[in-house]
Amino acid sequence: MKKVFLFFTLFSSVSLLAQKVDSLDIQKIKAEIKQELREELKTEIKNDFSKENKSLFSWSNFTLSGYGVVNYYNYTKYDTDLNIKDKFDPERLNLYLNYEFNSWIKLKTEIEFEHGGTGATIELDTQEEFGEYEQEIESGGEVKLEQLYLDFSIHPAFNVRAGRMKIHFGLAQNLDRPTSYFTTHRQEMENEILPLGWYENGLQFYGKFWKNRLLYEVSITSGLDASGFSSRGWIKDGYQQRFEMSVGESLAYTLRLDYKFGTHKNTYAGMAFYVNDAAANRPKNDMDKSAYVKIVEAHITYNEKHIRFNAIGLYGDIENSDLVTRKNASLSNNLGVKRTPVGKKAVGVSAEIGYEVLHFIKADAQQQVYPFVRYDYYDTMYETEGAVVKKPRWERNAATAGINWLITPNIVAKAHYQNRTLGSEHFDPITSLGTGKKQKENTFSAGIAFSF
Repeated sequence: MKKVFLFFTLFSSVSLLAQKVDSLDIQKIKAEIKQELREELKTEIKNDFSKENKSLFSWSNFTLSGYGVVNYYNYTKYDTDLNIKDKFDPERLNLYLNYEFNSWIKLKTEIEFEHGGTGATIELDTQEEFGEYEQEIESGGEVKLEQLYLDFSIHPAFNVRAGRMKIHFGLAQNLDRPTSYFTTHRQEMENEILPLGWYENGLQFYGKFWKNRLLYEVSITSGLDASGFSSRGWIKDGYQQRFEMSVGESLAYTLRLDYKFGTHKNTYAGMAFYVNDAAANRPKNDMDKSAYVKIVEAHITYNEKHIRFNAIGLYGDIENSDLVTRKNASLSNNLGVKRTPVGKKAVGVSAEIGYEVLHFIKADAQQQVYPFVRYDYYDTMYETEGAVVKKPRWERNAATAGINWLITPNIVAKAHYQNRTLGSEHFDPITSLGTGKKQKENTFSAGIAFSF
């Protein structure tokens, strides 16, 4: 009986122990399965996120390019400002950051750091009794978001840009990198008449035909503000950049056509036309008539073998320029505009030529040296209307000669001397009597620049 009881007890203990061992094994297996499931789930989530993230963002889709300029100016004879000082100018640093979303959609941006100066904006405070302009310092240095647009490459013959982009009017807007023009500063005639670095908000349609040699561009964008027009700069300061946002009461329309006839990208000829009612974009509704700006230009640029040549002619007209003059004269000082008489018509011509000479010494030279000459003529008060008196001072002739040394294709050292003659008579500063000669503004300039 004892043996039976002992056997039964032993059998029960072994059964309980086996059940306990089985239970422990099952718990262990369950834990291992749970852990494996967790790890697998984490891996799947990580892979899915990586795939999704890769499709939305990739560092390899970014591109960065840019250029910079630092210049020195020595004013050897300056009849219009006897107290002018020689100057150093960190003129600008422009950076282009682009992103390619896919094969046909790209984001294009441009940021400019200019002159190391002080940035400011003006706001119209309509809560004041008469609507006062308030100026506010924004930052310690002037930084501009020049371009911000999406580029949709649909077809070689039809593509679209949408956002804030460059208005390709004239040569200076295309030949804007310092390795593309000869003088230390940008092209004079265009710089004095037109907004240089002309960027507007809107749409651009562009494309190419006829074996990719005939190019067109149509822009529908924000326009000019007539309150910024002046004697010296004509429409130049009508470019809307004083306020945080551009007035869009009147759109501007620009048409450009170019024909490429050489192997270099800067060998082409073409023309452009611009029209906009600048009265509608004034800060206040103080004009009851339109002030249509109409400008037409023709240009040619040639860069083949050892010769570089550029030329442009420009003609423009402002409707009701006498009324613009009267309205501008009564503007608030806080607006920061010239308030000077505005010419009805402006004209300008410019031509430059350079020849590479280092190849005469060494045929396979990697560096390049271009002596060049340049001539500019422009008059921002070529014709006036109404009671506006034409001022001969704003008729300007400038002859320039200099040299460009391309240390590498992307780094250039420059120097030039310019003799600018104004249409106004020179007066002796001591006797205050006319000398029978025209006023002069002569300048020596040197600079270093890069492009990447």
